[in-house]
Amino acid sequence: MAEITNSSGAAAKLAKLRQDYEALKAQIQRLGYVLPGTVQKRLYRCGKPNCRCATQGKLHGPYDQWTRKLSGKTNNLNLDPQSARLVKKWIQNNRKLRKLCHRLEKTSLAVLQTTTSMSKI
Repeated sequence: MAEITNSSGAAAKLAKLRQDYEALKAQIQRLGYVLPGTVQKRLYRCGKPNCRCATQGKLHGPYDQWTRKLSGKTNNLNLDPQSARLVKKWIQNNRKLRKLCHRLEKTSLAVLQTTTSMSKI
């Protein structure tokens, strides 16, 4: 980003950056619940020797399963269809939140560059 030398240009740029920053914060406030992970359809083999999944190869399911990391370990949770829809929405919100936070960081960096003599950080 080029360094701004005239103070009226810098003031106008700062005002625009502040406006952008506030707009990003408002988007974050509207997000709702957030969760990390993924929801996938899974088929299972139950392990009973006389079950159709063992004798005929017809697996149980499909079931919705939420997968995420907890303390560095993969954790899975089976969900009913209604809960799966909610969790999928919250995962989307989490992805949006991460993108918005990245944009907040970029905007903050632009403010720093505009208010200091640094042309690149």
